[in-house]
Amino acid sequence: MAHEILKKLPEDVIVYILLKLPVKSLIRFKCISKTWYILIESSTFINLHLNYSKTAKEEFIIFKRSLQVDPFQHKTTLSFLFGDDLNPVSPDLEVPYLESTFVNDYDQFIGPCHGLIALINMINTVLFNPATRNYRLLPPFPTDAPQGFRCSIDGVGFGFDSMANDYKVVRISKVYNDPPYRDPYSIEQKVEVYDMITDFWRELDNIDQDMPRIYWASSSMVFYKTACYWLAIGSKDKMIILYFDMGTEIFNTINLPHTCNSYNGPHYGLLVLRDSITMLRYPNPNPEYDPAQNLMQIWMMKEYGVYDSWMKIYTVRPLLIESPLLIWKDYQMLCENRDGSLISYDLKLDKVQQFSLQGCPTSLRAICYKESMIQIPCESKDNAQVQFF
Repeated sequence: MAHEILKKLPEDVIVYILLKLPVKSLIRFKCISKTWYILIESSTFINLHLNYSKTAKEEFIIFKRSLQVDPFQHKTTLSFLFGDDLNPVSPDLEVPYLESTFVNDYDQFIGPCHGLIALINMINTVLFNPATRNYRLLPPFPTDAPQGFRCSIDGVGFGFDSMANDYKVVRISKVYNDPPYRDPYSIEQKVEVYDMITDFWRELDNIDQDMPRIYWASSSMVFYKTACYWLAIGSKDKMIILYFDMGTEIFNTINLPHTCNSYNGPHYGLLVLRDSITMLRYPNPNPEYDPAQNLMQIWMMKEYGVYDSWMKIYTVRPLLIESPLLIWKDYQMLCENRDGSLISYDLKLDKVQQFSLQGCPTSLRAICYKESMIQIPCESKDNAQVQFF
């Protein structure tokens, strides 16, 4: 009887109802009929669902950490958390292809970007939809350094090119003489881009060899609107923001507030808050630096690209943390503690909360995620296929 009632409803009413349902329900409802399967799998519905999810209030925290399996093996694990107490909503996932013999503290956890997230280490990139549990291993980074030279990865990014309707991965690297003959002045900057449509890596021409150096930290790279943004070290050791437009494939820079742009001493983080580029300056966790001498500062660029619009929105008392990871709900800052555990700091109530989530020190990452039905592109049978956790 219920099926007969549904058959009488106009399609736009059915679509309106389906858009409000969680992804898990939509996946089940594809089995109701061939018509529903075609509707839910259509690119029109998937894009409508993505746009609707952006306005939804319900969001999850995806927490990444490195766990030691044995003295010579580490694995990457994802936890899916919800609510102020960060309760798990599903079993943890072990991410394939990211196993390592050392702590995965240089891994990047980027997104969400047009419904997908990317997990990137020094070799592999895994593209992942947390809601559908689909993932795909992308072709590895090129390793074409000539004999006698070595390639060092400076930075990686993941984003969406809306002009080409394509996902891209970008890698910034340096090629230099291999020890023991390394010459610090014999360095070449390289930038390579992977296009999902072609499934190939390609090297960009005419790269500025004086491009700022990427600054590595737990939260030093974001994708915002049309570009990848990194914290970077410019001339005279001044901290700046380097960004790469995914459409034009052009680099540019943004200056940080002059009162907090010194590379020596403090540490920095980068995130998006209230749909604005936001920078965090926090005390160096190195024991030789006294954290009591420095407060954490959180600055927001109110008007994009306008230097004078930088505004300090929070000053935080000294916290004995390794690094901040993200700011959730505008006021709850998730941080990695010095022992590799997860804590939160309430920016309004000045309150610290400890969670029973632990990983290898410096390996913790976290992002906010809203469910989507976006499918992972796989253009040809020769590509690595989309798999399911």
